[in-house]
Amino acid sequence: MSNVIEFLEKMGSDARLRHSGTGQIAATLQQSNLDPELAAAILAGDQKRLEILLGARTNVICGMAPAEEEQQPDKDREEEEIRPARAAAG
Repeated sequence: MSNVIEFLEKMGSDARLRHSGTGQIAATLQQSNLDPELAAAILAGDQKRLEILLGARTNVICGMAPAEEEQQPDKDREEEEIRPARAAAG
């Protein structure tokens, strides 16, 4: 498995290889002595097949939290503000 990882690292770090045609990638794969099934999946760009062959699991995890609620004014404070207004009106 480390050969596959090494190849994928090489492909990811070498812009010329990453953007080359399938002929260049195939030649590089032959030099890497990878399992033919793995090499075929890489050459085809078949991520799902590659994951299956490597026994990889792709998990997507999403966490969500509710937005913070606005704090409601304290009822006692509201009553204190209303009382002076009533006394002045009355």
